[in-house]
Amino acid sequence: MDQAYISTLSALAGTVIGGVTSFATSWVTQSAQAKAARMAAERAKREELYGRFIDEIAVLYGQALASDQVDYAKLVPLFALKGRIVLLASPQVTAAAESALKFAVDLYLAPAASATEMRQMMEDRSADIIGAFSAKCRRELETLRLR
Repeated sequence: MDQAYISTLSALAGTVIGGVTSFATSWVTQSAQAKAARMAAERAKREELYGRFIDEIAVLYGQALASDQVDYAKLVPLFALKGRIVLLASPQVTAAAESALKFAVDLYLAPAASATEMRQMMEDRSADIIGAFSAKCRRELETLRLR
């Protein structure tokens, strides 16, 4: 075979290998960036949803302590948020949201709490439904960050 052909084929092979390598590197980089962007968007969506649930459950919790009248209109947004949590969240977060909602509704159905009872509830860890829900959410959001 002529030296010119060998030289030309070597140059073409080098160009092809360089092009394929460049394409593969770009594809892997873009794929990783797209995955990171999707995970960040998912995390932000969940943070917003969980934050809204915490805001709503806190308001309901406060009203339930002070009143023995159930305001069903205030329960509707919480049930809607819990439904959205069921769609997106892990079973642990879903269970924590359900427990928080049940606790708040049970508190609503009980007689209004006295100031002393409210203070005792602050010491009772089982009454910290918002803290329990938040802890589950934090664990889930941390796992999303690590992926």
